[in-house]
Amino acid sequence: MDMLKNSKWFVPYSYSPAAKLNLFCLHHAGGSAAFYSAWPKHLSAMVNVIAIQLPGRESRYGEPFANNIEQIVSELVKYSAVFAHKPYALFGHSLGALIGFSLAKELIRSQDITPQFFISSAHPAPRRSRLEDKLDGLPDDQFVQKMVDKYGGISEEVLNSKELLEFLMPRFRADIFLSEAHLSSALNPVPFSIVTLYGKNDKSVTLPGIQAWQHETQEQLQIHSFEGNHFFVETEEEKVLGIINKLVAKHLWALEV
Repeated sequence: MDMLKNSKWFVPYSYSPAAKLNLFCLHHAGGSAAFYSAWPKHLSAMVNVIAIQLPGRESRYGEPFANNIEQIVSELVKYSAVFAHKPYALFGHSLGALIGFSLAKELIRSQDITPQFFISSAHPAPRRSRLEDKLDGLPDDQFVQKMVDKYGGISEEVLNSKELLEFLMPRFRADIFLSEAHLSSALNPVPFSIVTLYGKNDKSVTLPGIQAWQHETQEQLQIHSFEGNHFFVETEEEKVLGIINKLVAKHLWALEV
């Protein structure tokens, strides 16, 4: 679709008209669409891997960062034809899970476009987010230290470079603000299945917070735990993508029967 390929919001790392499902992937705070660049090599050819790129990074460097999640969702819903083009699913890691779930609810509410499934990775249910250890407003040195302690994911190269940290700090702060300032709307449970993934050593989530996703869906919640911390998706990539392949096969089979 021209709308997909020409939009600054979408990065299609794989796209074939013959594919049966579009998987839209949303990145974590401080990250970018490139987090998903290698996924097409390991996922079924029946899946188009389409990352969503937030403003202020990679090809969108220089654009203002988003002020809130509602602003992001409002912009993405303008591309409803992209989501309605064929069956779709959403994967969101950390902040991406919060954005992805908000997007799914709004696509249903305003466009009557329902995903096949939604995968939340490394994020508690929206109404169970832990805000007692907020990072927003801290001085830079404390902000970075708490970000490393809570999430990890910042390389030694960045941590040891004043220039790189100064370059990335606005992105880190803007994305963390998005996550911490978001207030989940208390809507009825959604009519699609939710799958949750989390790392056993992730300090940003608790098992009750993960289990609370059950209150958000009419379907039976699926929970998968992995060895590793907040970025288990990278260290356990083969297992994560194996689960996605099974989900895709299950839902495509259901569409055909």
